[in-house]
Amino acid sequence: MELRRYEQGTAAHEHALVLAAMGLTYRLVRHPDGIGLDVVRDEALRADYELAAYDEENRPQAEHRSGEIVSSGIAAAGFAGAIAFLLLIATKGQWLGVDWLAAGSAQSGLISKGEWWRAITALSLHADFAHLIGNLILGSLFAMMLSERLGAGVAWFTIVLAGAAGNALNAWVQVAGHTSVGSSTAVFAALGLLAALSWSRGRAFGARGMRRWLPLAGGVLLLAFLGVGDERTDLYAHIFGFGCGAVLGVPLSLMSQASAHRPRLQLGTGLASFVLFALAWLVALS
Repeated sequence: MELRRYEQGTAAHEHALVLAAMGLTYRLVRHPDGIGLDVVRDEALRADYELAAYDEENRPQAEHRSGEIVSSGIAAAGFAGAIAFLLLIATKGQWLGVDWLAAGSAQSGLISKGEWWRAITALSLHADFAHLIGNLILGSLFAMMLSERLGAGVAWFTIVLAGAAGNALNAWVQVAGHTSVGSSTAVFAALGLLAALSWSRGRAFGARGMRRWLPLAGGVLLLAFLGVGDERTDLYAHIFGFGCGAVLGVPLSLMSQASAHRPRLQLGTGLASFVLFALAWLVALS
């Protein structure tokens, strides 16, 4: 199958050498409008990854700077932390005369009855300052690692989606009176996303045997190490968050670096994360 088509023979032969160095089968085919680079269908995904990585490494530095959208996500992490901190203060002081925990906590029985917004609002509530700081430190670390690969907007949007899905699944298996708050479900969703992205990348690059499963195994070990605590720890929420993140991470691994560098995509998904929380809280307080 044809993977790329080039106007100039120099670029075609350069990419052919890259594939040859990786032991991949290829063929250059001349066409009236250029030169086609054909590869074996089973090796197409790996070949595309290798060429994209080669182009990224050899792109001029000035071009890197002008098109750089994939970021560390520090600003987004700071913004999320500030919102969570304000909500913690609001919860303790019952701002606007609202019982924020009662309005937005993930109460299994109520979520099962259709109050979907609680799966989202609960991610922004915390029991105390120590609870917030613990989740903020770990969550920001994972989110920034994801932002380097996916861009801050896409990373935070998928973390929110996977975290909310984890809360919804947790509500489905827990007793009706079970209540939880905190962003830890989203934290472990981010860990699941990272594990799945690493697994998919290794698979595309030809990892075989046990090496292919090392990223997922490492993610599960971190889940076991960080996600199991005292009797207050919501273990099922952590497991479901990790699982939902892993499921979302597999299709996200197919996103090219070119897509990750699109400003509109990052801005749109970043705004969507904020709108999702705002909408959920508007419904919760109405």
